[in-house]
Amino acid sequence: MIDKLRLNAKLIGFDGIIGRWDFCLNFVYLCMIGMLFSIPATGYIVCNMETLSEFFIFNTILWEAPWLLKLWFFPGSAFVLYIAVSLIIRRLNDINGEVNWNTNTIISVLYVFSCLGLFFPIGISVLLYSINLIIFLYLLIAKGKITGKYPHDYRKEFNWGAFFGTWIWGLFNKSYKTLWMLILWLTPWGFWYSVVCGFKGNEWAAKNRDWQSLEEFKRSQEVQTIVFVVLTVIIIPILYFLIVAAIIGAIVFTAIDEAKTSPNKTPATIEKLENAVHKLSSSYFESYEITPDENKFYILPSDWMRYSYSDKKNLLDIASSISASERGKASKDERYSKDSELERTKIYNVKNGELLGEYYLDEQMLSSDNTDIKTIIKASLNAYRFYNPKK
Repeated sequence: MIDKLRLNAKLIGFDGIIGRWDFCLNFVYLCMIGMLFSIPATGYIVCNMETLSEFFIFNTILWEAPWLLKLWFFPGSAFVLYIAVSLIIRRLNDINGEVNWNTNTIISVLYVFSCLGLFFPIGISVLLYSINLIIFLYLLIAKGKITGKYPHDYRKEFNWGAFFGTWIWGLFNKSYKTLWMLILWLTPWGFWYSVVCGFKGNEWAAKNRDWQSLEEFKRSQEVQTIVFVVLTVIIIPILYFLIVAAIIGAIVFTAIDEAKTSPNKTPATIEKLENAVHKLSSSYFESYEITPDENKFYILPSDWMRYSYSDKKNLLDIASSISASERGKASKDERYSKDSELERTKIYNVKNGELLGEYYLDEQMLSSDNTDIKTIIKASLNAYRFYNPKK
């Protein structure tokens, strides 16, 4: 039994125990691995959503995905759950101070089942994800009967300087593993790797530099933490704001000067600017036609398939804005806006004319006396409707 309760901080393993610190660090690694398998599937789901409400029941879209994508996602997810269960079992061994297979099995099965919330309706999903969160918080907060008696290790303290400074902090402390951040910050893994740097910062710094005493080490890391927190949280945002404000100010003052020096040319200049913006916006479409009853915009199906749900929504909004501008030019007496044109703006397949995108809000249903908040939310989520080319 003593051998079965040995310290085992590896990523994968069912025997032994694992403390809270190593448990959290390994879960960060697990999140990074999980993203490797989930990002392609998430991208496919977002690109194939027809209404926003399908985001909450996207298992139907996932089942229709190409077999190669499913072959990557489902075995990968099973592998991630396998690692998670191994971490949970070792953490429970530490919390209980013994190997209790009944408790381990019940909690592990409950956790795995709670991770399958995406395959259930929204109400059940919320319940399952709540159970998942409760289990994780329990494993995180509960003190281990075994590791709780270990002496404090300063190397297992979160280093905020390493978290905020990442690769710059790494150069000061000869921790060159942090240089991976130069590549990863451009990817979804950037944040998680900065968390890894925070977890491993003290360990790396203590190993890679010669310190005269523990006090010198802690004092150095405290100073670096202050420097990088101030730099990242205060100085860089202020500089960014000042640069943006300076650019906007320069544009505004230039426009004012031009208006003062040549007031007669200002309307023409504004019109040219509007035409340039209009031309840039309409470049997303192959052509468009503004009729009294409908605004028809045509797009290549290959381009449409590449866009995410958010991109398609933006395209429909852009088309509505173009329509409002065109109608405003044709009629000086009436005012048009994106919102007024949204419902009669539609996007079509340029090759065969099939409908690809529209906005339809069932106002009759919303005006009913029996309308409840659930109906309103559902109608709003289904208002933007996008379809994949069928032919």
